[in-house]
Amino acid sequence: MDIKDLLNQEIDLKKSSSVPLEFYFKKYLRYWYLFLGGVLLMCGAALVNIYYTPSQYEINSTLMINNSTEAKKGFSNNTVLDDLDGYQTTSIVENEVEVLTSVSLIKKTLENLDFYNTFFVADGFKRYKEIYGNEVPVSISYSKLNDRPKKFAEMVGLEIIDDNSFELEMEEGSKSRHNFGEEISNFFGEFTIHLKEEQQEFYPKSLFFTYNDIREMAFEYRENINAEPTNKLSTVISLTLLATIPEKGEDFLKTLVQVYNTEALKNINSTASNTLAFIDEQMEKLTTELAEIEKAVETYKNENSISDLSAESQIYLQNSSNTKQKLSEYDINFEVLNNLEENLTSSNNLSEMVQGSLLIEDEALSDLVKKYNELQRQRQRLLNGTTSDNPLVKNLDEQLFSLRSNLLENIQSSKKSIQIAKKSLQENALVIEERANRVPQIERELLNITRQQSTKQENYQYLMQKREESILSLAATSVSNARVIDPPIAGLYPTKPMKKFIMVFAFILGLGIPFGLIFVNDYYFGKIGQKNEVEAMSQVPIMGEISHEKRKNLYLGTPNHKSLIGEQINLIWTNMKFASMKRTNQVILTTSSIGGEGKTFFSINLARTIGLSGKKTVILEFDLRKPSVLKQLGIKTNKPGISEYLSSENYITSDILTLSEENPNIFLIGAGKLSDNPLQIMNSPRLEGLFVELRNKFDHIIIDSAPIGLVADAFSLSPFADMLAYVVRYYYTKPNHLKLINEIAKNEKFSNPVLVLNDAKSEHSYGYKYGYYYDVKTAKI
Repeated sequence: MDIKDLLNQEIDLKKSSSVPLEFYFKKYLRYWYLFLGGVLLMCGAALVNIYYTPSQYEINSTLMINNSTEAKKGFSNNTVLDDLDGYQTTSIVENEVEVLTSVSLIKKTLENLDFYNTFFVADGFKRYKEIYGNEVPVSISYSKLNDRPKKFAEMVGLEIIDDNSFELEMEEGSKSRHNFGEEISNFFGEFTIHLKEEQQEFYPKSLFFTYNDIREMAFEYRENINAEPTNKLSTVISLTLLATIPEKGEDFLKTLVQVYNTEALKNINSTASNTLAFIDEQMEKLTTELAEIEKAVETYKNENSISDLSAESQIYLQNSSNTKQKLSEYDINFEVLNNLEENLTSSNNLSEMVQGSLLIEDEALSDLVKKYNELQRQRQRLLNGTTSDNPLVKNLDEQLFSLRSNLLENIQSSKKSIQIAKKSLQENALVIEERANRVPQIERELLNITRQQSTKQENYQYLMQKREESILSLAATSVSNARVIDPPIAGLYPTKPMKKFIMVFAFILGLGIPFGLIFVNDYYFGKIGQKNEVEAMSQVPIMGEISHEKRKNLYLGTPNHKSLIGEQINLIWTNMKFASMKRTNQVILTTSSIGGEGKTFFSINLARTIGLSGKKTVILEFDLRKPSVLKQLGIKTNKPGISEYLSSENYITSDILTLSEENPNIFLIGAGKLSDNPLQIMNSPRLEGLFVELRNKFDHIIIDSAPIGLVADAFSLSPFADMLAYVVRYYYTKPNHLKLINEIAKNEKFSNPVLVLNDAKSEHSYGYKYGYYYDVKTAKI
C-alpha cells in the first residue's frame, strides 16, 4: 500500500469499526495451554472427587400423625371410652417434625440398631467400601461401654484367620490375635467378636471397622435427614434420608419411627401412670385402716353383746354417716386442691405435670388441669429435640404461665366453696350429735366406730372407681402416635455424587478460571497491545497509528526527508481535518492518561507536519508541572514563558514566542518558571486573551498539556480547545485508562475528542499493514 492509499483511507467519525469475534478467539487462543491445563486439572480433580466420594441413595418414607379423634376411633367398640376425656393430644405437625429430627431421638435409634461400629472392605487404591447386614461376616456385642467413648479416628483392621481366631490391628504394626467369643477390653469398652454362623459362600477375610461416637453420629444423621409436612392442611410427614447403603438407611428410618412411637406413648401415658400410682398409694393406706376399724367393731360388739341398734339409732346413724361421709369428701377434695396448689406453686415442679387430676370433682377445674398437663407433655417432647430458646417452647411457656394463673384462681375459689359447705355441714353435724346423745352410751360409741368404717369404705370405693378410669384411659392411649403410610424405600440409582453434573461443571470451571484470570489480568494489570482492543473499549474515533521507533528524540519529516512516522502523522493530520470539518484556526490539545505515552512526541511532529504545509503553527508547553517540549527539541532559552505571561501583565505575546530554527512557520512558547500551584496560574484572566491573540496570529495552535489521568490542569483549557487528541501507547497504556476518554466523550467535557495510537508494531493492527518502510537516512522526496 502506497502513501496515496494511506492518505485516502476513510475513517468513521462516530465510532471505530466493530471488532470481529475472530480477534477475541485468537486473543484467548494464544493461551491454549492454560485452558488445556485448567480443563485437565479440574476434570482430574472431579474424577478424584467422584472416585473417593461414596455413592449415596435417597430413602423416602411417609407417615401420618394421629390426632385424638383418630386415636379414639380405634376403640369404638369400647363404649366406656365415650365418657372419658383420657389423655389424648392433638399433635401439631411442626412439633412432631422437630421431635422426629431431634438428636436425642436419633441417638436412641442408633443405640437400638447397635451402630457402634461401621464395617468396610478395601475397594481400590486408598478407597474403602462400607458393608452392612449379611455382607458383614462378624458381629460385635458389647457387655460394657465406657462413659461417652470417643470416636477412634483410624480404622481397625480385622483379619479372619480361621473359623476360631482372628487378628486385630489397632494401629499400623500393632497387631493382636484373639479367639471368636473372647472378651476384649479397650478404650471403647468391653466386647466380644463372633463369627456369624450363616455366612455367604465367599465372605471377606480382611475387613476394617470403626468405633463410632453415637452422639457425634446422631448429629451427622440429623444433617442427612429431612422431615417436612406434605402440605399445610394434612398431618402427613415426608421423611427423606441420604445413606451410602440402601438397606442401612431403610432400617434406620423404620427404627426411627418405632422409637418415635414408643417415646410418644411414654409421654402420653405419663399423667395416667402418675395418677394410678397416687391412687394405689392411697388405697393401700385405706385398706389397712378399714381392717383395723372392722376388727374394732367386732371387738366392741363382742364385749358389749350388741347384735342390733334401735330404729332411732339407725336413723341418727344414717344421718350422721351421711354427714361424716360428706365431710370426708370435702376433706379429700380440700387435700387434693392443696396438693394441686402446692405442685403449681413449687419452683421445683414448674416444668412437671400435675398429679391426681382424676380426683377433682369440679369439671371446669379438671378440664384446666388436663389442658395444663397436655401443654407440659408437648413442652417435654419439644425439649427432647430442641432447647428452651425455641420459639415453640417459649410459646408453650407463655400458655403454661397463663393457665397456671387461672388454675390457682380456680383452686382458691373451690377451696373457699368447700370451706363454706363444710362449715354448714359441721353445724348440721352438731345438731345430729346432740340428738345422738339421747342414745345410750354403748350405742353412741358403736355408732362412732361404724361411722368411721362407713367413711373409709366410701373413700375406698371412690378411689377404686377412679383407678378403673385411669386404667381404661391408659389402655386407650396405647395407639401409636404415627402410622406409616409408605415404608422406607431406597431409590434405584444413587443421587450423590452427580457424576455428569460434576464433570460438566469441572469442564466449565477448567475453561472459566483461565478465561477469568486472563480477563482480569488484561483489564487491571495488562497493557493495550492491539488496535482492535482500543476499538472495542472506546467510542472515540481513532485518527491513526504511529509506528515504533527505536531511536529516541527523533523528529523526522523535514522538507528534505521523508519517513514512515512522518507519513503516519500526515495521515493522522488529514483525518483530524476531516474530523473537525476542515475548521481553520484550530486549537488542538494533546494529552494522555499518564506520562510516557508520547503526547509531547506527537505534539512536536504534528506541528512540524502542519508547518511543512505552509501553515503558521505554535506549540504551547502547557504542562506546567513537568514541561518537556523545549527539552526534547534541545532548545535552551532565557525567554519568559506561559507562567510569567499569565502571572504578570508586564509581558506581551511577542516576549514569550520562540521561532523554530528548522521551519519559519513553527513557533514555540515554553512553560516558563515552574510554579507550586499551576492550576491557579491557568485560571488567570489573561488566559482567554492569550488564545484570542494567538488565533489571530496563527493558523493552528497545539497545546501540549499535562496527563489528564494524573492532574486536572488540562480541564482548565477545555473552553479554548477545538479538538482533544488523546494519545494511547501500545503495551504501556492500561485498558482501564480508556474509561477516562470515554467519560470525557460521554459528558462532552472536551470538544471533538479523538484517539492517536503510538508505538505500533506490525502485529498491533489488523485493519492494514504498512507495505514499506522509509529509511531515515536515505529516503528522499
